[in-house]
Amino acid sequence: MLPKLVRYIPVYAAACLLLTACSKDDAVQPEAPGPEKPGDPPTAVVVENRANKDLVLQLVNSARAKGCQCGDTWMPPVSPVAWNTLLELAAAKHSKDMLDRKYFSHNSPTGATPSQRITAAGYNYNWWGENIASGPKSEAEVVNGWLNSPGHCKNLMSANFREMGVGRTADLWTQVFAAPAGR
Repeated sequence: MLPKLVRYIPVYAAACLLLTACSKDDAVQPEAPGPEKPGDPPTAVVVENRANKDLVLQLVNSARAKGCQCGDTWMPPVSPVAWNTLLELAAAKHSKDMLDRKYFSHNSPTGATPSQRITAAGYNYNWWGENIASGPKSEAEVVNGWLNSPGHCKNLMSANFREMGVGRTADLWTQVFAAPAGR
Protein backbone atom coordinates (compact mmCIF):
# COMPACT_ATOMS: atom_id res chain seq x y z
CA MET A 1 0.00 0.00 0.00
CA LEU A 2 1.30 3.47 -0.86
CA PRO A 3 1.64 6.23 1.75
CA LYS A 4 -1.39 8.50 2.07
CA LEU A 5 0.55 11.47 0.70
CA VAL A 6 1.65 9.71 -2.46
CA ARG A 7 -0.82 8.11 -4.84
CA TYR A 8 -0.15 6.85 -8.34
CA ILE A 9 -3.01 5.77 -10.57
CA PRO A 10 -2.54 3.87 -13.84
CA VAL A 11 -5.32 3.88 -16.45
CA TYR A 12 -5.31 1.74 -19.59
CA ALA A 13 -6.72 2.56 -23.05
CA ALA A 14 -7.31 0.32 -26.05
CA ALA A 15 -4.29 1.41 -28.09
CA CYS A 16 -1.89 2.49 -25.35
CA LEU A 17 -1.24 2.78 -21.64
CA LEU A 18 -2.37 5.94 -19.88
CA LEU A 19 -0.57 7.06 -16.72
CA THR A 20 0.72 10.23 -14.55
CA ALA A 21 3.76 13.20 -13.75
CA CYS A 22 6.80 16.48 -13.12
CA SER A 23 8.56 20.27 -11.49
CA LYS A 24 10.22 23.98 -11.43
CA ASP A 25 9.21 27.53 -12.19
CA ASP A 26 8.61 27.61 -15.94
CA ALA A 27 5.57 29.10 -17.60
CA VAL A 28 4.08 27.37 -20.61
CA GLN A 29 3.79 30.06 -23.26
CA PRO A 30 3.03 28.78 -26.76
CA GLU A 31 2.51 31.90 -28.86
CA ALA A 32 1.53 32.64 -32.43
CA PRO A 33 1.84 36.11 -34.00
CA GLY A 34 -1.02 38.18 -35.39
CA PRO A 35 -4.63 38.89 -34.44
CA GLU A 36 -7.14 36.11 -34.02
CA LYS A 37 -9.89 35.52 -36.56
CA PRO A 38 -13.30 34.21 -35.57
CA GLY A 39 -13.04 30.45 -35.03
CA ASP A 40 -9.25 30.51 -34.60
CA PRO A 41 -7.83 28.85 -31.50
CA PRO A 42 -6.25 31.14 -28.87
CA THR A 43 -2.81 32.36 -29.92
CA ALA A 44 -1.20 32.71 -26.49
CA VAL A 45 -1.72 30.67 -23.37
CA VAL A 46 0.13 31.08 -20.10
CA VAL A 47 -0.15 28.40 -17.43
CA GLU A 48 2.05 28.26 -14.35
CA ASN A 49 4.18 25.14 -14.29
CA ARG A 50 6.31 24.34 -11.25
CA ALA A 51 8.03 21.40 -12.99
CA ASN A 52 11.73 21.56 -13.81
CA LYS A 53 11.42 20.31 -17.37
CA ASP A 54 15.16 19.89 -17.93
CA LEU A 55 15.57 17.73 -14.85
CA VAL A 56 12.52 15.57 -15.42
CA LEU A 57 13.45 15.06 -19.08
CA GLN A 58 16.96 14.03 -18.01
CA LEU A 59 15.61 11.57 -15.41
CA VAL A 60 13.12 10.02 -17.84
CA ASN A 61 15.64 9.72 -20.67
CA SER A 62 18.24 8.24 -18.33
CA ALA A 63 15.81 5.46 -17.40
CA ARG A 64 14.84 4.96 -21.06
CA ALA A 65 18.53 4.67 -22.05
CA LYS A 66 19.25 1.95 -19.46
CA GLY A 67 16.08 -0.10 -19.69
CA CYS A 68 14.03 -0.89 -16.62
CA GLN A 69 12.37 -3.72 -14.72
CA CYS A 70 8.69 -2.75 -14.62
CA GLY A 71 7.14 -5.18 -12.18
CA ASP A 72 7.63 -8.61 -13.73
CA THR A 73 8.39 -7.20 -17.21
CA TRP A 74 11.83 -6.17 -18.44
CA MET A 75 11.53 -3.07 -20.64
CA PRO A 76 14.62 -2.78 -22.85
CA PRO A 77 16.37 0.52 -23.59
CA VAL A 78 14.45 2.81 -25.94
CA SER A 79 15.07 6.10 -27.71
CA PRO A 80 14.90 9.30 -25.68
CA VAL A 81 11.80 11.48 -25.73
CA ALA A 82 11.93 15.18 -26.64
CA TRP A 83 10.16 17.94 -24.73
CA ASN A 84 7.00 19.28 -26.36
CA THR A 85 5.41 22.53 -25.16
CA LEU A 86 1.92 21.52 -26.32
CA LEU A 87 2.11 18.36 -24.21
CA GLU A 88 3.48 20.50 -21.35
CA LEU A 89 0.47 22.78 -21.73
CA ALA A 90 -1.97 19.86 -21.57
CA ALA A 91 -0.15 18.48 -18.51
CA ALA A 92 0.12 21.79 -16.65
CA LYS A 93 -3.53 22.65 -17.24
CA HIS A 94 -4.62 19.23 -15.93
CA SER A 95 -2.53 19.55 -12.76
CA LYS A 96 -3.98 23.01 -12.11
CA ASP A 97 -7.52 21.78 -12.79
CA MET A 98 -7.08 18.91 -10.32
CA LEU A 99 -5.93 21.38 -7.66
CA ASP A 100 -8.59 23.99 -8.39
CA ARG A 101 -11.47 21.50 -8.48
CA LYS A 102 -10.08 19.21 -5.76
CA TYR A 103 -9.97 15.86 -7.54
CA PHE A 104 -7.31 13.34 -8.53
CA SER A 105 -8.12 11.44 -11.72
CA HIS A 106 -7.22 11.15 -15.38
CA ASN A 107 -10.74 12.30 -16.23
CA SER A 108 -12.07 15.64 -15.01
CA PRO A 109 -15.34 15.88 -13.07
CA THR A 110 -17.00 16.99 -16.33
CA GLY A 111 -15.64 13.92 -18.14
CA ALA A 112 -12.75 15.52 -20.07
CA THR A 113 -10.22 12.80 -20.93
CA PRO A 114 -6.45 12.97 -21.47
CA SER A 115 -7.05 12.48 -25.20
CA GLN A 116 -9.37 15.48 -25.28
CA ARG A 117 -6.87 17.64 -23.36
CA ILE A 118 -4.02 16.72 -25.69
CA THR A 119 -6.16 17.55 -28.75
CA ALA A 120 -7.37 20.81 -27.15
CA ALA A 121 -3.73 21.85 -26.65
CA GLY A 122 -3.27 21.54 -30.42
CA TYR A 123 -1.28 18.28 -30.54
CA ASN A 124 -2.15 15.78 -33.29
CA TYR A 125 -1.08 12.31 -32.12
CA ASN A 126 -0.86 8.65 -33.09
CA TRP A 127 -0.12 7.40 -29.57
CA TRP A 128 -0.52 9.01 -26.18
CA GLY A 129 -0.21 8.17 -22.49
CA GLU A 130 -0.61 10.00 -19.21
CA ASN A 131 0.84 9.55 -15.73
CA ILE A 132 -0.43 11.49 -12.71
CA ALA A 133 0.89 11.66 -9.17
CA SER A 134 -0.10 13.38 -5.95
CA GLY A 135 2.37 14.09 -3.18
CA PRO A 136 5.94 13.90 -4.53
CA LYS A 137 8.01 16.95 -3.59
CA SER A 138 10.67 16.66 -6.32
CA GLU A 139 11.27 15.49 -9.85
CA ALA A 140 13.43 12.60 -8.62
CA GLU A 141 10.73 11.48 -6.19
CA VAL A 142 7.95 11.52 -8.80
CA VAL A 143 10.02 9.75 -11.50
CA ASN A 144 11.19 7.12 -8.99
CA GLY A 145 7.57 6.59 -7.94
CA TRP A 146 6.52 6.01 -11.53
CA LEU A 147 9.46 3.66 -12.14
CA ASN A 148 8.42 1.63 -9.08
CA SER A 149 4.82 1.32 -10.30
CA PRO A 150 4.63 -1.35 -13.05
CA GLY A 151 1.95 0.37 -15.15
CA HIS A 152 3.51 3.82 -14.90
CA CYS A 153 6.94 2.36 -15.58
CA LYS A 154 5.74 0.65 -18.76
CA ASN A 155 4.24 3.93 -19.91
CA LEU A 156 7.49 5.79 -19.22
CA MET A 157 9.48 3.09 -21.05
CA SER A 158 7.17 2.70 -24.07
CA ALA A 159 8.94 2.81 -27.42
CA ASN A 160 5.70 4.18 -28.92
CA PHE A 161 6.31 7.61 -27.40
CA ARG A 162 8.57 10.25 -28.99
CA GLU A 163 7.68 13.37 -27.00
CA MET A 164 6.66 14.37 -23.50
CA GLY A 165 5.52 17.28 -21.38
CA VAL A 166 5.11 17.54 -17.62
CA GLY A 167 3.14 19.94 -15.46
CA ARG A 168 3.15 20.49 -11.72
CA THR A 169 0.84 22.58 -9.54
CA ALA A 170 1.53 22.28 -5.80
CA ASP A 171 2.29 18.55 -5.42
CA LEU A 172 0.01 17.39 -8.25
CA TRP A 173 1.94 16.13 -11.27
CA THR A 174 0.81 15.27 -14.78
CA GLN A 175 3.11 13.70 -17.37
CA VAL A 176 1.89 13.39 -20.95
CA PHE A 177 3.64 11.22 -23.53
CA ALA A 178 2.77 11.10 -27.23
CA ALA A 179 3.93 10.35 -30.73
CA PRO A 180 2.97 12.89 -33.37
CA ALA A 181 0.61 11.77 -36.12
CA GLY A 182 2.36 10.75 -39.30
CA ARG A 183 5.53 9.48 -37.58
